[in-house]
Amino acid sequence: MKPRSDSKLKNLPEERQEQIIAWARAAKSEAHPGGLAYAREQLAAGGLKVSLTTLSEFVSWYGLQQRFAQAASRANQVAALLRQRNPDMQPEHVRKLAQSIFTLEALDSGDADTFVSLEQLKLAQDSAQTKAEFERQKISISRQRLQILTCEKFLEWQADTKAREIAEGTGSRAEKIDALGRAMFAEDWDT
Repeated sequence: MKPRSDSKLKNLPEERQEQIIAWARAAKSEAHPGGLAYAREQLAAGGLKVSLTTLSEFVSWYGLQQRFAQAASRANQVAALLRQRNPDMQPEHVRKLAQSIFTLEALDSGDADTFVSLEQLKLAQDSAQTKAEFERQKISISRQRLQILTCEKFLEWQADTKAREIAEGTGSRAEKIDALGRAMFAEDWDT
């Protein structure tokens, strides 16, 4: 999930985020307090002041992002394996199986709210794909319908003596099209 643009820690470069996590995971020692307090001290020393609550939320968010990245990686590995072992498998079926793997891995993260959000995103994506497929089918049907109508019109025009005379007559292609248009569509023909 994309962090808010005003989030101080979540928008830092990955290397910097990793450093913050390392500080937060540091054990208490004589030299420093360890944990979140140590991470907060290090950030403040670098000019970035944050509350312990903000830091705690960041550490949770970061861990969740890492688990989701691992889940996505696992899903991609499964998809690649399925495509390799079953080259005839439908791409949509592979995608759905990979999504199931991702969902199971995400469930293991233990964050129900995030899981619900992911499922809502998945439903929105599936809905968009279904709509796109429906639009493709509509276009295909419209194309077929136009082709059939064109063939039917051709047969009608072939039987029409006047249309045949225009088509077989002298004149440029543009003149023939104009003359046929006027003969077939009368007042609806505007050039």
